[in-house]
Amino acid sequence: MSENEQSYQQKGKKSFLNPAHTPQYLACGILSLGGFLGGTFTGWSSTALPSIKSSNHFPGLTPTDLSWIASIATLGCLAGCPAGGYLIRVFGRKNSMTFSSIPYAIGWLALAFPLQVWMLYFGRFLTGFGLGILTLSASVYLSEIAVPELRGRLSVIWFVIIRIGTLFEYGIGSILPYNQVSAISVLLAISLGVSIVFVPESPRWLLSKMRRDDAVKSLCWLRACKKDVPSQNIVDEIEEIERVALKTEKENKEFKFSSYFRNGPVIKSILIASTLMFFKEACGGNAFAFFAVQIFENIGSPFNSHTSGVLVGVAQLGGIVITVFCVDKVGRRLLLNSAFVIMSLSLATLGLFQQYEKEIDDLSQKSEWIPLICFVFYHVAFCGGPFVLAYTVSSEIIPTYVIGSVSGLVTAIGWMTAFIFARCYQDMNDGIGVANTFWLFALFSGVGALCVYFLVPETVGRSLENIHEQGANDNYEMNNDEETV
Repeated sequence: MSENEQSYQQKGKKSFLNPAHTPQYLACGILSLGGFLGGTFTGWSSTALPSIKSSNHFPGLTPTDLSWIASIATLGCLAGCPAGGYLIRVFGRKNSMTFSSIPYAIGWLALAFPLQVWMLYFGRFLTGFGLGILTLSASVYLSEIAVPELRGRLSVIWFVIIRIGTLFEYGIGSILPYNQVSAISVLLAISLGVSIVFVPESPRWLLSKMRRDDAVKSLCWLRACKKDVPSQNIVDEIEEIERVALKTEKENKEFKFSSYFRNGPVIKSILIASTLMFFKEACGGNAFAFFAVQIFENIGSPFNSHTSGVLVGVAQLGGIVITVFCVDKVGRRLLLNSAFVIMSLSLATLGLFQQYEKEIDDLSQKSEWIPLICFVFYHVAFCGGPFVLAYTVSSEIIPTYVIGSVSGLVTAIGWMTAFIFARCYQDMNDGIGVANTFWLFALFSGVGALCVYFLVPETVGRSLENIHEQGANDNYEMNNDEETV
């Protein structure tokens, strides 16, 4: 660990609200508007599908059509991932985030004023495309601008805002029709594009493009330092990044796609990140979020389905808030392992309830609480674990010189998995039964816990340069006994 890194960690221990950290929180706050839009995107179909069905705007829609309207958004995210990977590599992280607001705004506009049914499909696809670009570029950006002791916290805060957006969508969607809710998101998308202008570009990307003066100015802004007189910490950090950036820029020019299969550290980072992205979706996260209201209509709850959906939104938010305060203290691995285990147990219990519902009802008059309690535990664990940390860990372990190409591929794997399970969720319920569907997701969650235990390295408290150099030496640290914040 470098002296500069240790210096930042010591400062971070002294104060949670270190004045030098304020610009980093400010940058994260500005980007959080995009996170809020990501939340409205996730929660939209849960309330919009019943609203569309009851509005009679498109009377010919079948349940299959509604399922496609919900799931086609993930295909948009899938398409946005490689586009985002190209954009962040060529045009920078900031410009990529700004560009994402364009498909966001057009997509929400189509959903707000759908003259024909194809506009619903088109709008959902475009909003997904914008989210695919933004999620990738924002994750990389936040990991690159933050000092080591804040990196996990800033990444998690962004996802906190996503779940606030989901909760907002569940709440406002139970009051307003789908088109009026979509109109609100149009204004938010425009605001996002304007607000990103006020954050600096990533100093690591600038150094990779040999723009040292701009990188110094950017880092001074982010570290609350005078641009005309950079502090010694700034100089040290620039030199550390530059040492790696100069090396990796040369490697980036020479690196070909075929080289992925001959480069051990790159293969390892792709394997770990892809595994995390797969199990993040294979445990049912987006499928349950997309169909939250419909799920409670089917399995029951002590409250009406919309109120139950709002309670799930509160649970999602609570899970991420817990992670905000734990992620840079207990580490990524422990949080991920604990989350997958809790998710597996919750879904297994929910499957048992569905399988033996009549017997359980005979034993207790309060059995209607079981599905709600199980889903609350599930969503607290999901949102506090893989939903947040899959992106955080992936953006940390992938080497800088391939992150533009590889991050798009890895994120695309996650969104393809999300599409498959979101599109097939209703078919799975009809084909193998509700109980078996929950048990299948429980099995995936359990396997996810094993993969985290055996594959995922601990990255807490380490600079990106330190993580990548240890990865190059094939020496990922699998525990945090020696690395503490």
